[in-house]
Amino acid sequence: MTGRWISSFIGILLMTAAFSAQAQQLVVIASGAPSLKPGQVVKSGTAIEIPAGASVTLVSETGKMVTLKGPFSGPAEAGGQGGGQGSADGKLIASLSGLLSGSGKETGSLGTMRAIAPPKPPSDPWVIDTGKSGDFCVQAKGPVMLWREKAGKARILTLKNLTDKSKSKAEWPAGSATLEWPSKVNLTDGARYLLRMKGSRAARKFKLHLVPGDLPSDAHRAVWMARNGCEKQAMRLLAGLR
Repeated sequence: MTGRWISSFIGILLMTAAFSAQAQQLVVIASGAPSLKPGQVVKSGTAIEIPAGASVTLVSETGKMVTLKGPFSGPAEAGGQGGGQGSADGKLIASLSGLLSGSGKETGSLGTMRAIAPPKPPSDPWVIDTGKSGDFCVQAKGPVMLWREKAGKARILTLKNLTDKSKSKAEWPAGSATLEWPSKVNLTDGARYLLRMKGSRAARKFKLHLVPGDLPSDAHRAVWMARNGCEKQAMRLLAGLR
């Protein structure tokens, strides 16, 4: 009898664990369906309706992306593409929901990214916009690129790390909107930089944040970026998930 009771108890535990693993939450990051708004949280298995011609993109607790195209009537599922392989993270859902809907604790500290409209140039979330000052996030292990809006003329760029004083002067060729980060200027997390373009009186000052390479998904990276002052870049990254 004792053996049967133990076996039954273990079976119940396994069934409960399996149900918990399946009943993940998902957050809507883009929606063309009237009943679903960006930032809305739904549980996997919840029936949703998407009209013909519309689509809805959701992110699961592991950072996986799910895109459903209408006409669709059925349960939201936590499976998908482009996400992390790690464990479920309920905090990710809460953070994304707060960012996109303007509700919750995240709003005050991170700013609000309500609807993810098509971002203004640059569309690449990882470039540094040389026309603006402020905070910029770049991948710690990826190539770092500078971007300019007007690429018609060749320009001379001067870039200086104000923390360790490393600096460089480089020619930005005509017709090129991007320029690789000068190798003589050290990439330092939290360092401040001064950028000047010859022929322009405007000088740009910005702070650089190196996004950790061990974050499991773009959804996790977007939250990290928003927390470090790179809200516009985070918006572009999330917009690319659609």
